[in-house]
Amino acid sequence: MTTGQKIYECRRKAGMTQEELADRLGVSRQAVSKWEADAAFPETEKILELCKMFSLSADELLFGEARGKEEQVTAAEENTETGEGVTWGKIAHKEAYHYEYVSKTRLFGLPVLHVNVGLGVYRAKGIIAIGNIATGFLSMGLLSIGLLAFGWLAIGLLAFGGVALGFGVGAGGVATGAIAFGGVAIGVLTFGGCSIGYVAVGGFSVGQYAMGGVAQGFIAVGGQSASGTHAFKVPEMLAELDAFLDANVSTFPRGFIKAVARTIGYGN
Repeated sequence: MTTGQKIYECRRKAGMTQEELADRLGVSRQAVSKWEADAAFPETEKILELCKMFSLSADELLFGEARGKEEQVTAAEENTETGEGVTWGKIAHKEAYHYEYVSKTRLFGLPVLHVNVGLGVYRAKGIIAIGNIATGFLSMGLLSIGLLAFGWLAIGLLAFGGVALGFGVGAGGVATGAIAFGGVAIGVLTFGGCSIGYVAVGGFSVGQYAMGGVAQGFIAVGGQSASGTHAFKVPEMLAELDAFLDANVSTFPRGFIKAVARTIGYGN
């Protein structure tokens, strides 16, 4: 284990961010980042402070678990073959490719901005959170949870991602929400290739009011086919649809259904 790896390991065990460690040592966060990446070496006085802070001897910090150059090269070659870690140059050091920033300004007990990204599992938590796993009012990450969430898996009031679970609006490959847009959309008002909702619009739609290429519902309006209690194929049955809606459906969604029906009809 290199000196940089040892500093990284001790800092993480102590539950400290790079910013917090830098503040205690009176250096910049960039300096700590360079130490941990083995791109720079701490000054002697900083080494002594680190040893005291983490209850280490100088030998443990500098030489205790360090491996020789040949061992490092061998490990890098093994990682290249197995796919473990990341090899840049000849030495594999996954932790070196990690960036973290925590703003000193806080709101509701959270940092205004927390960025924590890298090769591995890194969590960011703040008003604005950017990380492999991110939680915040505005969050961006592979797994993102927040009022406004962007990510491969996004969960929030407004969620946008590969899989989006939105309590208000969800948009993504697979999306759920009061209003949902997606390849597969599930919600109250939905738009998608496969759309399932109270009011559903899509290539294949299922709902109380279903409209699309293929529609199935209590009121179904389809361009290719329609099935349900009240089914209308458009544009052939637009007149019958209008008469039925005027007699049986309230203002909303009557106007919306008519508009979508004409759009579908124009495409056929």
